[in-house]
Amino acid sequence: MDETKMAAVRRAKARFSTLMPKGIDVVGVGIGLKGTNPALKVNLGAAPKDASVLPKTIDGVPVLYDYVGKITKR
Repeated sequence: MDETKMAAVRRAKARFSTLMPKGIDVVGVGIGLKGTNPALKVNLGAAPKDASVLPKTIDGVPVLYDYVGKITKR
């Protein structure tokens, strides 16, 4: 995998919390793939009322959202 692209995703991950609107139920943030390119993967506990507030990219890095529900201990 291209280390330059991975470094960009790591920087986007570090900036993510400053760009996410308040009140969004984020339960996890990691790195995933969009096609063959690395992307920021965000797991949400619930869909926001207005999904248009979610950033689609951060510094050119695509952001993927997955609605996983509440994370609980087994």
